[in-house]
Amino acid sequence: MSVTFKDVLLEGSYKGNVITGDLPKQLDNTLFTLIHILGGFNTSDVINFASNANHREKKLLSKMVDDLRLYDNVGTRGFDKESIKNSPRYRALTIFLKTIADTGGANSLMEQISTTDPYFSDYVKPEYKKLIFKQWDKLGKADYNVLKYFDVVGEDKAFDNVADVVYPILALEWLGGVENTDFAQAPWMETSEMGFNKLKFKVEPVGFDYMYDESDNFGERGYSCWDIRVLIDKDGDLGLPINPEFIDNDYSPFIQDLFPQNSRDKLTSHRSYTEDQYELIEMLWEEYEVYRHWSHSFCRFEVVLV
Repeated sequence: MSVTFKDVLLEGSYKGNVITGDLPKQLDNTLFTLIHILGGFNTSDVINFASNANHREKKLLSKMVDDLRLYDNVGTRGFDKESIKNSPRYRALTIFLKTIADTGGANSLMEQISTTDPYFSDYVKPEYKKLIFKQWDKLGKADYNVLKYFDVVGEDKAFDNVADVVYPILALEWLGGVENTDFAQAPWMETSEMGFNKLKFKVEPVGFDYMYDESDNFGERGYSCWDIRVLIDKDGDLGLPINPEFIDNDYSPFIQDLFPQNSRDKLTSHRSYTEDQYELIEMLWEEYEVYRHWSHSFCRFEVVLV
């Protein structure tokens, strides 16, 4: 019986993560095997990818690797190294991995998403993208209705790949990145909710995270959400009367006590924050509802006191 590519990949069975603990064991092990069988990237690329990639990008790479397992595994065909190495599927995988590794993640990928995202071209033909952008240039806005004239049509479902993933990707590329969105350019705000005394703050996007819905085929449910930075006045305090006689040298504004140094200046998931911290972030997030298009959810966030 001939040896298939799947058989070759399964030979690489290791006790733990070989390259990096920042990736799931199976993905880490398979990438290590691919490096030595097919090449096209190295261990440094994988380490940099794991460091730079967000959750969506790691899941997408895992999906690309899983799809690769099926290659050359039909009928009686055996393992053909050169055929797989030069296949569009493997080239897309290596380009995607190395682009994230070299450039630092989703924001840098916007201009290359149509060539590195294996799903994007299923919805938008490469030759149509420039035509869509030309129409948006004429209108002066990224009008969703233009897509239907180029056979980019979504489905009437709670989460739709066109409306919730493809359209935002196109719109962000047309705008030139998240920094050019209405959300990013929204003003500072002020609130006295939750007992604060005119707390000054600004919520701004730093990335757009997403996953295509594959619940029908693979059980993977789609999502789209913003990665955000929350800027808060470091002197923000509660509006309670304070007797100067009880203020000692160790006194600090409440916002600094709520977000000590170890909880600031890092983009991470809500699991890294306390319930009180997350409650405040949610409240500040809701104040920007009118500015954030395409998704009303956020994934990771970073708190910066200024």
